[in-house]
Amino acid sequence: MTVNRLSAFSAKVQLSAEELQILLNEPLQTPDSPQMLRLISFMLMKAEAATGIPFSQFPVTVELLSAQDGSLAAYFTAQNEPVGKSPQAKTVRLAARFPDRETLICCCTLLQQEAEQIMDSRFYQYQAFWILTLRVQRAKAGIVHHILLEYGTPFRLSAMNRAKLAEYGICIHEKNAIGKLCRNMGSGKRCPKG
Repeated sequence: MTVNRLSAFSAKVQLSAEELQILLNEPLQTPDSPQMLRLISFMLMKAEAATGIPFSQFPVTVELLSAQDGSLAAYFTAQNEPVGKSPQAKTVRLAARFPDRETLICCCTLLQQEAEQIMDSRFYQYQAFWILTLRVQRAKAGIVHHILLEYGTPFRLSAMNRAKLAEYGICIHEKNAIGKLCRNMGSGKRCPKG
């Protein structure tokens, strides 16, 4: 078992195929099966002990990835707020991929209307896609997510995905990408919806 600290509130735990066979007495089933939940609890305990991140004090999101060699990786991210505390003032990281730059720019014209909810926006080229990443006030994240859904494929930007973009993506605009893309589009041009 290997444990890696990814950030102040996230960690990766990886089990080899051999370790999985030792820990599990039957084949892996659904992520919410009792056996899988016990395994996740065990991995989370190991992550907390190895990294010092107090996962038990926060709500935790879990991402599971299984590889072709039979190994299993779990990415744990603590939501940096005590249980019961209002999350409305917090922010979330969203992203969306777009098939072409024109579709992305059309989306940005609508996102500009929600600019006060968007704390930060960045624009990447990743493989064959255009990627827009956003940090949004959680209270209004649903509105922004709906706009992203109209034009692209939105997803929650995890610590793992941020690291992947930083390593493999070409960052075109680092700050306020929405404003820069709309200015580059030129005045007077209208985009059809969807």
